Amino acid sequence: MRIDKEIIHPIDPQHKLKLVYTETPFKCDGCKEAGIGLKYACQRYEFDLHKTCAVAPATINHPFYKGCEFEFKYKPPGREMRICDACTNDVVGFVYHCKGCGFDMHPCCANLPQVLDDGEHHLCLYLKLSSSCHHCGGKGLGWSYRSQCKTINLHV
Repeated sequence: MRIDKEIIHPIDPQHKLKLVYTETPFKCDGCKEAGIGLKYACQRYEFDLHKTCAVAPATINHPFYKGCEFEFKYKPPGREMRICDACTNDVVGFVYHCKGCGFDMHPCCANLPQVLDDGEHHLCLYLKLSSSCHHCGGKGLGWSYRSQCKTINLHV
């Protein structure tokens, strides 16, 4: 997969956005969620997009929602408040929306890895639809990562 170092995005066509890596947290001007790591940024003024928001495909499918087609939208559809079905945060900017079932996902949530591997202690966490969280105690609230032995379960 080819990654462009500079792009022009339709929501900011006057400026080139440059791919940069940052360890400083930022707020994505697309989905309005927090970010860290790779982003496309305008060097002239403060405008940042998560890499996944900047190069989001027009439609996607997700393994959790077989038969659904999620369409990328610059703003949430309808007049009522939308909630991301992955992280349960409000959707106020870029979103993937399935017209058929009404589910919504932030672009970053739609691109969460199916497996997290620490690479050292052979601990793998697998993305699941919902389970009670060992950190907050919440049950059934969005997606979570769970260990194979089911002793660790954390919301995304």
